[in-house]
Amino acid sequence: MSRLPAPPSTGRATAAHGADGNARRGGDGSVDILVVEDSATQAQYLAQILEQAGYRVRLAANGREGLAAARAAAPTLIVSDISMPEMDGFTLCQEVKRDSALHDVPVILLTSLSSLYDVIKGLDCGADNFLRKPFDNEYLLGRIRYILANRALRASERVQMGMRITLGGQTHFITAERQQIFDLLISTYEEAIQMTEQLKAQQLRITNSYQSLEGLYKIAEALNPVLTEQAVGELALERLLDFPGVLGASLKLCDAEGRLRLIAARDFDSGGAGGAGPSSPSGPCCQCERLLMAGELTGPELMVSCEQVSRPHACIPLSTGSGTRGVLCLMTTDVRLGEEQWQLLTTVGSQIAVAVERARLYGSMEAQVKERTAAWQGERKLLSAVVNTSGALVCVIDSASIIRLFNPACEAALGWSAQAAVGRHCAEVLREDDGKGGGGLAALCANPPEHGGPAQFSGQWRSRNGALRAIIWSATWLRHADGSVDYFVCTGVDVTELRGAEEKLRYMSRFDALTGLPNRLVMRDRVRQLQQQDAVTAGRQQVGLLLIKPERLRVIAESLGLDAEQSMLRQAAARLGHRQRGGVSVGRVSERTFAVAMAGSADDFANMARQLLAELSLPFLLGDQELHLDPAIGIALYPNDGDDYDAIYQGADAAMRRAMSSKTERYEFYKPSLNQDAQARFQFESALRGALERHELVLHYQVQASVCTGEIIGVESLVRWQHPEKGLIGPGLFIPLAEETGMILAIGEWVLRCACEQAVAWQRQGLPAVPVSVNLSARQFSEHAVTMVQSILAETGLAPHLLELELTESASMEEPEKTIDILRQIKAMGVKVAIDDFGTGYSNLSYLKRFPVDKLKLDQSFVRDITTDQHDLSIARAVIAMGHGLGLTVIAEGVETVAQLELLAENGCDEVQGYYLSRPIDGAACARLMAAHSPGLIRR
Repeated sequence: MSRLPAPPSTGRATAAHGADGNARRGGDGSVDILVVEDSATQAQYLAQILEQAGYRVRLAANGREGLAAARAAAPTLIVSDISMPEMDGFTLCQEVKRDSALHDVPVILLTSLSSLYDVIKGLDCGADNFLRKPFDNEYLLGRIRYILANRALRASERVQMGMRITLGGQTHFITAERQQIFDLLISTYEEAIQMTEQLKAQQLRITNSYQSLEGLYKIAEALNPVLTEQAVGELALERLLDFPGVLGASLKLCDAEGRLRLIAARDFDSGGAGGAGPSSPSGPCCQCERLLMAGELTGPELMVSCEQVSRPHACIPLSTGSGTRGVLCLMTTDVRLGEEQWQLLTTVGSQIAVAVERARLYGSMEAQVKERTAAWQGERKLLSAVVNTSGALVCVIDSASIIRLFNPACEAALGWSAQAAVGRHCAEVLREDDGKGGGGLAALCANPPEHGGPAQFSGQWRSRNGALRAIIWSATWLRHADGSVDYFVCTGVDVTELRGAEEKLRYMSRFDALTGLPNRLVMRDRVRQLQQQDAVTAGRQQVGLLLIKPERLRVIAESLGLDAEQSMLRQAAARLGHRQRGGVSVGRVSERTFAVAMAGSADDFANMARQLLAELSLPFLLGDQELHLDPAIGIALYPNDGDDYDAIYQGADAAMRRAMSSKTERYEFYKPSLNQDAQARFQFESALRGALERHELVLHYQVQASVCTGEIIGVESLVRWQHPEKGLIGPGLFIPLAEETGMILAIGEWVLRCACEQAVAWQRQGLPAVPVSVNLSARQFSEHAVTMVQSILAETGLAPHLLELELTESASMEEPEKTIDILRQIKAMGVKVAIDDFGTGYSNLSYLKRFPVDKLKLDQSFVRDITTDQHDLSIARAVIAMGHGLGLTVIAEGVETVAQLELLAENGCDEVQGYYLSRPIDGAACARLMAAHSPGLIRR
């Protein structure tokens, strides 16, 4: 027999009645905090936190003891739970604020904030602050420090500021110092209902909560018409076994002598002495019963084991406002229950207790009607006392359809006070949202059936202030001995919050939260509906899916921030939204992609694409700044391009990417070749990513010679890919892809290291030391390039003046100032620099003259036709003259004939390379070439 272990006590907090009476505020600078908490475990835990923070702590077990302790020695601050026996936290706070000696003492109430009316009641009674359970330790200490630091300021206020609010027909005044708390708690309350942003992470919890709530309503519906305790027990346990985690259950009720009697049990392992009869005359037979009889079981509690049950089980007291009626025990799968499960168990206990109370009341009423007809009015008062403490809605209507009883739950749900509702016709107060006043309820009152049991019905009911409430009603008739109706009794459950949460969840699962447009799931359904139209199935029309992507949204997000991007998305959705009519559906299907689905012909889809492009190409406003989104549209058709939504979407996406790469037509229809090209590119890219690791990249070399002497003056390194299936692949096929994917960084570093190692190896073979040239891509040309060159030169031992780096003209002009700085750092090491492919870019000559370079390379496109095309010859002469004017060496690449060589020599070209001298060859062949032609390679 044991209960779950409690946190260890510090032993430092003292009970309120035994506290030091000299613990006054401000006596020696210490802070005296009075903790009022009926749970000893919670009280000791709270005391431990406060004492570790340096505060002196006193404890009181309930509000009455706490008030006495405060009056005996005024504390600096009071921290009190709300729900306590003898005197709750609200009453304690109210009494403290009324006491002239204590009204300045700040009061913090501990609450779960389960009801807005609890918050308002707390603020009315003068509470200074609220802390939610469970609370964060640092937040608790922070709030206490804040309250103590501002205590003097609040005390000095002379004018009371605040606001008046009306809830449930009652007016409350909220002072300014607590208005912020009220707003925060209201926000927290609404967020608990509306938050669905993290749907995936919360799906299991919502499902379990929904099952539990559904179980509650099944219990409510099953118990409402039940009129006997035995039936209450059997029906309640039957429904409870459907709850998640419940393995078995038993229900015991107190009889007239105060002993517990087993009413019903299902799959409950009670191998002890309890049996099916009442508890032993000597007293309760297990820990659960002892706690209940001692009044210590004030709420659901999880027991590890007891004398009757060796497995974990939850004990729930069946309590109403008039007392405890028994205990419900549930065998559970877990040894720990969450807060929601505790709340659920509390509600279950309340429902069963109310049902038991109602069954007993009905039984008592039947007996008393037979025995004492004259005492009927007294029994009706007893019924009123019971239903006023119930959480269920209870309304009693007489045979003339006049309301005679209207309990507090009805007041809260329907907005009518009992004083205003009693005496009115039921159709005036209970207004069903069907435009017919009381609707079915009024008809039932006016025409009660001659025979039959309780009736159940549900619907939307309009409260006094016009708000709609969803209520499930159960109704029964109280008849005279002659069968005539005396009273019509309705009990109900308000399920408005549940229905609202369901609607919100349904909306969030189908519509985009930012734009309000249908999401991808809805668009899938719309496409499916279009596919089923007669014109489509008959082949007269096709279904078109248009994917629209504003290409500059990513740039806007990176430069102006997420808020700017979301503003553009909302504006774009507004422009597209008006198209959503006449069979045209518009949605947002991904982060930066919209979709339009419609039925028609190819011309209809093309016209729609042009209209959408025209609308989205107009400038968008962000403040006073105009922005452009540069949209592109991809179109795929059913049944041409796919049989289902996913296939059509994939085709439209491929067409959209093709449209984004086009600079003229910004919309494209899907073609099968798009997927084929994409597949081939994907395979090619995958193979390239492993080329370095598989040692498939090789270097070839092409010699360079002086025009004047014919000597070999340098070697250019050229990378090749030895593909295992396609053979030797030139750089023009894979270098652009490497630059696009970022693989060029690793490849470029490998090329530089291998070229330097080869140059050093040639020198060791006794060959003349000539510079080796290596191309740098635009992505390599950064501050990292300087560090990389230094590191590789140091590792390989190559002299810096024997390395020449070639940078293309276009890459060098992307960021001229940055290029100049990097080139100066490279030149400072002694490395030579050349501008490659000169004449093919768009150089700014004012920058070019500042570049610290050694050589210009005349592109082979101007050399190829230099002997036949006068324009190419003129360009070559201009480049040679400009290079010499800047003091640079000029080398022509692509020289293949003696005629080209002689014409270049006549015009002053300094160096040449090309097939006339040698094709690109591997390192060993290049060594043999340099050894064989050491006197001179050019012979004219």
